[in-house]
Amino acid sequence: MKDFGYIVAEDLNIIEAKISNLVTNESDVFNDLELFISEKSKRIRSIFSLLYLKLNNTEINDKLINLLSAGELIHNASLLHDDVIDDADLRRGSITLSNKYNSKIAILSGDYLLSFAVECLAQLDNKDILNIFINTTKLMSEAEISQYFLRNKEVTFEEYLKIIYGKTASLFEGILSSASILSGIDVNCAKEFGKNFGLLFQINNDMNHYSKENDEKNGIKTVIDILGIEKTNVLKDNYKQKMREDLNKYSDSQYRRGLEDLINLL
Repeated sequence: MKDFGYIVAEDLNIIEAKISNLVTNESDVFNDLELFISEKSKRIRSIFSLLYLKLNNTEINDKLINLLSAGELIHNASLLHDDVIDDADLRRGSITLSNKYNSKIAILSGDYLLSFAVECLAQLDNKDILNIFINTTKLMSEAEISQYFLRNKEVTFEEYLKIIYGKTASLFEGILSSASILSGIDVNCAKEFGKNFGLLFQINNDMNHYSKENDEKNGIKTVIDILGIEKTNVLKDNYKQKMREDLNKYSDSQYRRGLEDLINLL
């Protein structure tokens, strides 16, 4: 995926530094965990949120850095847990913790990252945001459980949409709506924009060659199995069009163009 991080590089680097410096225990497992969370990755949730916030003339402060860091930690914790569920050997081209050690260590490592996420959220001292993330993590877990028990079964489009909302879109939605609370911008607009991007992101991800192979191996039915390629592309275009319409109310800027490019790339 094209690197959009340069547009918000200064703030993204602060998030990277915060995340990378969390793990201080010096042992093989913790060194591997530190490498896992500091490896170069898309950081798409932070980039997407920073672009949207700056488009709305928001000054990025310490609270927003804590919020976005929490979002990245929750996402990475979910990846560690997913690797256990999917019996994955590799993640980002490197051996998974569950493969190198065992599933127990991987699960505990994910929980360890979640504890840092809670710490970041607690520093915001905002009950509304805390409740949003409690609900988000609940939705993520429920979606993964539902998907597990639907393996090798026929899945309706409604069931699929509910699963990808829970496991992916709810976190995009939760981060952006929480950021809007801290920034004083329209919460409902941010919530809808985050949700639509998250759904589009996961639909596109499910069409990825590697993801398709992994889903087939685990008996997971995705949108292509349900709708076919042509209707899936129409579905993607509908989400893209809705988001473009949302962006039309803003004047031209590098942040609007960055979001438009990001949407078009999916």
